[in-house]
Amino acid sequence: MMLELNGLHAGLRFSSAHIVFGHPTCGVIHGHSYYVDVKLYGDRAGEFKFVCDFKIIKKIVKEICDKLDHKLILPKNHEHVYYELRDKTLYFKYENKEYSIPVEDVILLPIPSTTAEDLAIYFANEIADRLKNLGFSNINWIEVSINEGIGQGACYRKYLKEVK
Repeated sequence: MMLELNGLHAGLRFSSAHIVFGHPTCGVIHGHSYYVDVKLYGDRAGEFKFVCDFKIIKKIVKEICDKLDHKLILPKNHEHVYYELRDKTLYFKYENKEYSIPVEDVILLPIPSTTAEDLAIYFANEIADRLKNLGFSNINWIEVSINEGIGQGACYRKYLKEVK
C-alpha cells in the first residue's frame, strides 16, 4: 500500500538560496520556494495497520525542511569548491569567485551539488534513516520529489527492500 503526502497542501515547504556551481545561469546565488512531496510504499503494520502514521512522516519531513529554511544551501561534497571556516564566517571559492557568508546563514549538506535531483536524494536518505531509527521495517521504498516551484522538480525513489 502507498501513503502519499502532497507538500504544497501539507505545508512541507522551505525557502532557500543555492548555487549550482558552474552552470551558466544557475551558477549565481538565487533562491526558490521549495515544496516536498513524499510517497512511502510498504506493508500495513502495527495496531492501526498504517504504512506509517501521517503525523510521523510529516514531522520528519517538516524537521528537514525547517533545517534548510532561510539558509544558503551549499554542497559539502562538490569536488571543485574550496571551503574554509574563518572565525564565524564561511569562506568558499569556486574558480574565480570568492564568497564570505556568516556561518549561521549557511548549511553545508553532504551532497555533490544543490540541484533538485541531489536534494531529492538527500531527503530520501534522511527520511529512510529516521524511519529506521524509529523501528520501521515495513517500508519497501520512499519516493521524494523536490519541487522548485509549481510544475518543476526532481523525483528520487530509494528502495529499502525488495518489493513483493
